Amino acid sequence: MNKIVYIINKMRDVKPRDIISIFSMGIARFVAPIAWKEYKGCWLVCEEAMEARDNGYWFYKYMREKHPDKRCIYAVSRKSVDYTKVTSIGETVEFGSIKHWGLYFLCEYNISSQKGGKPNAAVCAFMELNGIIKVKNVFLQHGVTINNARWLYSDRSNFTYFITATRPENDFIESTFGFPKNTVQYTGFPRFDNLHNIYTIRNRVLIMPSWRAWFKEKTAQVNRSDSDFEHSEYLEKWRDFISCNRMKEIIKKFDLEVIFYPHRNMQTYIDFFKGNDSGVIIASARDYDIQELMKSAEMMITDYSSVFFDMVYMMKPVIFYQFDEQKFRKQQYQEGYFDYHNNSFGKSFKDTDLLFEELVRIIEKQFQVSTQFKAERSKIFELFDAKNSERIYQLLTSNNK
Repeated sequence: MNKIVYIINKMRDVKPRDIISIFSMGIARFVAPIAWKEYKGCWLVCEEAMEARDNGYWFYKYMREKHPDKRCIYAVSRKSVDYTKVTSIGETVEFGSIKHWGLYFLCEYNISSQKGGKPNAAVCAFMELNGIIKVKNVFLQHGVTINNARWLYSDRSNFTYFITATRPENDFIESTFGFPKNTVQYTGFPRFDNLHNIYTIRNRVLIMPSWRAWFKEKTAQVNRSDSDFEHSEYLEKWRDFISCNRMKEIIKKFDLEVIFYPHRNMQTYIDFFKGNDSGVIIASARDYDIQELMKSAEMMITDYSSVFFDMVYMMKPVIFYQFDEQKFRKQQYQEGYFDYHNNSFGKSFKDTDLLFEELVRIIEKQFQVSTQFKAERSKIFELFDAKNSERIYQLLTSNNK
C-alpha cells in the first residue's frame, strides 16, 4: 500500500519529457538485443545528466584505470561541462538517449550516485517498483544519509546494493530502511579516495547551504506557501548573511577568501546572490569543482548538507546555520540518527551574531579541530584509506547476489 501511495504522489512530478521518454524506451526495448548485444553485461555508471564529479565519476575513473578490460560506460549529456573530462578517460553514452535505454536493459549493473540515475527516473521507477523489469541498481549515494529519508526506504527503492560511508549511517539504514540482508554495504564513498592528498588555501572559507524541496517539488508532502524563491526566507537569510557588515569586517580583519557555493539544486537561483559588496565570491558549478573547493578550504559553513562529512573526513571544522530547522524537518527531511546540536564536529546556530563569534574563534585557533572532534571522526570513519572504489569493485564481482 505504501508503495502505491508513493508512486501516485510521485506522478505529480511527471513532466512532458517523461511521457516522450516512454517512446524512446519502447524503441530501445525492441532493438536492444540486436543493435547493442555486444554491450550485454556491461556496467553502466552515471550521476545526474549534467554531472560527472561525484561518486559515480570517481568509481568510473577507478574502473578505467584499474580494470580497463571491464566494459564500463558512463552516461552523461554532451551539454555537460564535465563531458570532455569523461570522454577523455573512457566510453560514454548520451544521457536519456535510445542507446542509454538499451544499455539500461542490457547492463549487469546500473551504478549511480543518484537514486534516479537512469534514462528517465520516473518511468524507470514505475517499471522497477511494479516488477515490470528487473535491474540491478547499485546506489553509490550523493551524500551520507543522516536523515530519516523515507524516499530511500525499501518499499520505494530498488537497490541491489546501497553503499554507505560511515558506520553509524550503515547501522541506521540497516535497522530502519527495511532492506534485505547484505543490501546495505559499508565500503566508503568512491570520492573519498581522492581526499587523502589534502591541501588548503590559507584562510579560504567555504559556505555551502543545502537545497529546499519547496522550491522544486510538487508532491503532496511539500507545502508550496514559500515557493516564491525571490521573496523567500531562504534567500533573505543567506543573502543577508553573506552581505552583512559583520561579514565584511571579518573578511577584512583576517584576510579571508569566502566562497558561497549553492547546492546543485539551487544553482539555478545563483544570480539572486550576486551583487553583494562584502567580497564573498559567488561560485557557479560551471566554474568551480565542489570537491576541489572542499579540499582547498580551511573550513565549511552549511545548514543541513551532509557534505560536511567530507570536511570531517579531512579533519576540517564546520559550522551549521539552521534558521529554518522546524520547517525543514516538517517539509523536507525528518531527523535521523545525527544530532546537529550535540556532536563534536560543529555547533548549530539560528542567530548570526553567535555564529560569527564562533567563526572568529575558529579562525583565531587557526582552524584546528578539537581532540573530541578527532576521536569522534575516527569512530565513525572506521574505513579511512583510498580503497573505497576497490571495495565496491570486489563487492560487485563477488557474485553473492
